[in-house]
Amino acid sequence: MISRPVFLAFTFLAGLAVAPAFALDWKSTTAVIKSAPLQRIAETAFEFSNASSRPVAILNIDTSCDCTEATPSAQTFAPGASGRIHVRFHFGDRTGQYERTITVLTDEAKEPVTLRVQLDVPELATLTPRSVDWKLNGPAWEKTVDIVITDGLELTVTSVLPTSGLFNHRLETVQTGRHYRLYLSPQSTKEVSNAAFRIYAKAKDGQDLVFSAYGNVR
Repeated sequence: MISRPVFLAFTFLAGLAVAPAFALDWKSTTAVIKSAPLQRIAETAFEFSNASSRPVAILNIDTSCDCTEATPSAQTFAPGASGRIHVRFHFGDRTGQYERTITVLTDEAKEPVTLRVQLDVPELATLTPRSVDWKLNGPAWEKTVDIVITDGLELTVTSVLPTSGLFNHRLETVQTGRHYRLYLSPQSTKEVSNAAFRIYAKAKDGQDLVFSAYGNVR
């Protein structure tokens, strides 16, 4: 007879232990965005509902990058109400795969919820190789970087600007809009030197783009 109330008390405490930690029930805390070439902005949303018996207020939303904007559909959500965090990304000149996070702090939890977005932004051009090297005190032979535009795109390379005057460069158009070749050489290999070559291009819609190649004497 003594063990029964102890068992009931244990069962009650166990029920408390598995209660949800957050009042907001998120449909998903992860999202994947794959952008199209030349796409500048992408948007997504994280949906949730208030599964508690009291109103829940959003106190703060923070993002891991200034390229990310996150806005709630409201500041306070009544019991049973649904809401969303609208997220907008500005890609800029970023390419490749990377992750951004959004943290959401409410008045019902000590720790914020972390939302994660995986972004996949295609390369607009392939530079082969992206970096060329010359040996210190070796021959200063001219070397090439091939700039091949991604299939389905046409970009016009308009100019090349080096960050150092210690290198020579010239640009050849192999196929207009599709393939260019950059010739590089150091003026001397007697000292360690390096430079970035900013390759400026323009898309058909007028967007200005910048790619970078690198030269090193070492």
